[in-house]
Parts: sequence; structure tokens; C-alpha cells
Amino acid sequence: MKKKVVSVLLAVSMVAALAAGCGKGEKKESESKDGVTTVKWLTSRPVDGAIDQVMREISEQYSKEKGGKWKIEIETTADRPSYLQKLKTLIAGGNMPDIIDIDADPYCKELVDAGKLVDVKEFLTENDKYDAFYPTALKYQEFTDGTMYTLPLEYHVEMTWYNKEIFEKYNLTPPTTMDEWLNVCKTLKDNGVTPISVDGVDRWPVQRYLAMMPFRASANDFIIGLRDGKEKMDSEIGKEGAEFVAEIGQYFNDGFAATDYATAQSMFLDGKSAMYYIGDWEIEAMQEAYDQGKIDYFYLPTVDGAKTQANEFCVNSGIGMAFNAETFDEKTKDFVLYVIDNYGELYAAKQQMSPIKAELSEDVDYSDLYLRIQEDMQSTGEHFLKPWDTYLDSDTNTIMQDNLLLLASGDLTVDEFCKLVDDSIAANAK
Repeated sequence: MKKKVVSVLLAVSMVAALAAGCGKGEKKESESKDGVTTVKWLTSRPVDGAIDQVMREISEQYSKEKGGKWKIEIETTADRPSYLQKLKTLIAGGNMPDIIDIDADPYCKELVDAGKLVDVKEFLTENDKYDAFYPTALKYQEFTDGTMYTLPLEYHVEMTWYNKEIFEKYNLTPPTTMDEWLNVCKTLKDNGVTPISVDGVDRWPVQRYLAMMPFRASANDFIIGLRDGKEKMDSEIGKEGAEFVAEIGQYFNDGFAATDYATAQSMFLDGKSAMYYIGDWEIEAMQEAYDQGKIDYFYLPTVDGAKTQANEFCVNSGIGMAFNAETFDEKTKDFVLYVIDNYGELYAAKQQMSPIKAELSEDVDYSDLYLRIQEDMQSTGEHFLKPWDTYLDSDTNTIMQDNLLLLASGDLTVDEFCKLVDDSIAANAK
């Protein structure tokens, strides 16, 4: 569930080169010919982003502590579709890397069923590290049955940012209910203001809007039932979600389907739209305008009779780190434990929300915005909106995301949209 960046393919020797050692049917030797343990991590993170920087720092320090006898190589494909295509090709060819990035989605479940991934929950429990993480950060990584095969390196909340100057000009206040939100949008549009800028190119931002009403009505029960073929998009809850997209879609910026991530964000920050939905990973981008008193944020509004509360909204710990069960030797385990012990403080020092509990560094001047959002995260409820793309099979997800653009733009009816999704579920649900 996540930030889209420009596609980058970067093969990096991190501290030194690594031997892949993942040939089909082969078990990786603990040491290479020169006596150096090497590990390959195929990752889908922003190059030179906070996670990338911290993991490099930790890996370099770990290598030094091991006298140069342990080294890691990172190969990054930041564009997620390209990354997944490469990952699937490698695994199908029997060349699975030692560490991979993957969501707890249907493809990940296929790897689990094939015995290819390490049971991360078991690993953390056996090593007394499970409680080192915030509970929600780990719960996000779980499958519906409670098993967990991915380790989080990030922790986020998502919110709607709004332009305070525009709101004040039209005597508007941050909405607390979904009806109030739609009324705010109508007032803005009636006054010639673009209510919401949306990144339609990446699809997932529009899919978030589809999930909002069903989450308020059922937490994640509806999407789980839909995935399993036990619910229909053409049901009361499903249609309510689709109808909300059709209604709020008229308040998206013109041409939103062709608007990319950077453009949608710059529209908002330049005052060309009044609202923008994104997560706390954009704190740095929002910081200056927030400090100047120009912008603020609100969380997902509520509805009457909702199953979820005002302090329950989209919280996620992003794409997880998974480990090749065939090559997860003692030295790799030791490195992962080293990461857990050191990652939290270093990641938080970059004013990022850490999934690992850690004291904030006294050497860092944390912004008021960071501290405020961190406090919000400590007060979230039991339920959290889990992005729908982590539940659905790839065919249904593609059909849903592509046709959501048509639904939001008024070029597809609610009934037509629901039928397309239900037909795909019927063909693909296991």
C-alpha cells in the first residue's frame, strides 16, 4: 500500500558484491570462496530514500563488526509493477534472492504455500523480538489467518491534507462525517475551486476512496468476503462504496486519470486544489506549508452506525521484507536481529515513523508536525483500513483499478462497475 516514484533500476554493491547463490534446488553455502558471507536483497524502495539510507548504514556497520566477512548487495527497482515482474521471473527460474520485498498478498501466499518463505512471526517470537514492534505494524503484515511472513520497515497513517486559506475563505471546517465532506466539496466546486487533486495514473489513490465506506461499515470484513467470493460488489456495502466514488469523483481535478503523483501533490501545494489524500511519508513535502500555517490535515470522516471509529482509518506498514527459506542461514538470521535492534532509532532520526519501538534521539530536532502525527499513531484504534490491492487477485485488482477511473469520471455506472468486479471475482476467487 504506497508512494509511487519514478522507475529506477539500480544494481548496487552495498559494502561489497554478493554472490546470488540461489540456483534452483541449491542451498546457499554460508560462505563464498573468499570466506565472505554474502546476501542479495531484491528491493522495491525509493533509491536514497530513508529506508534505503538506514539499511545501508546498518549493513555497513554490521559488516565492519564482522571484520568484513559479511556483505550485502541491493538491487532496486523502485517502480512496483516492474519490480514484481522481475521478482516473478527470478523465482520462476529458480533464482530467488535471499531477501525480497513483497506485500502479504495472493502472490505472497503462493510462495508461502510452496514453502519458499520464512515464517517471520515464528522467527520474531523465538528470538523475543515480536514485542519490539508496534502491534498494528505487525498485524498489517499478517494474512487473514494470522500467519505472517513479511517484516515491516515502515509505518504510516493516511490522511486528507487541506488548504486552510481556501477553507477559511469559504467558511469551511474540516469535515467529521462523509456527508460533511461531500458538502465541503460541493461548496468549493460551486465557487470555482478544484476540491481534490488525485493521482489517477497510479490507480491506488482512487481505490482508497472505494474502500472508505465499506471500511466504515464493516472494517475489513467486506473486502475479505469479496476476495473469497462470499461477498459481492453488487451488495449494499459494495454499492455504497462504488456510489461514493461516483459522487466524490465529480470533485476530482479535471483529467485526474492522467495526473501523476508529483502533479497531484504540486497542485495541492501550489493552491490549485483544496484537498489531497496521502500518507505521512510526505511529511517533508508538507512541512514548509504546514509551518507557515497554510495547510493542515484531517483523518477519514465517519458515518452513522459505523463499525469503525473516528480514530480508525488507513494505517499501514508498507511492503514487507521476506526471506528465502532455503538460504536463511544462521548468519542471515543474525543480521536480521541486528537490523531489529538498530533500525528503529536510526529510522526515526530521519523523522520517519518507525514500526519498531524506539526512543526518539535527543540529537534530532523533531518537527511539531512529526511529533503530532506520531502522537496520532499512538492513539489509533483496533481496526485499520488495509489497502484492497493487498487482498485481491491481480486480475480482479487490475479490473477494479482501471474501471474505477471510469466510474469516478462518470463514464461507467455503479451497476456496470460492480458487475465487472463480481464477474472477475467469480472467475478468479479460490
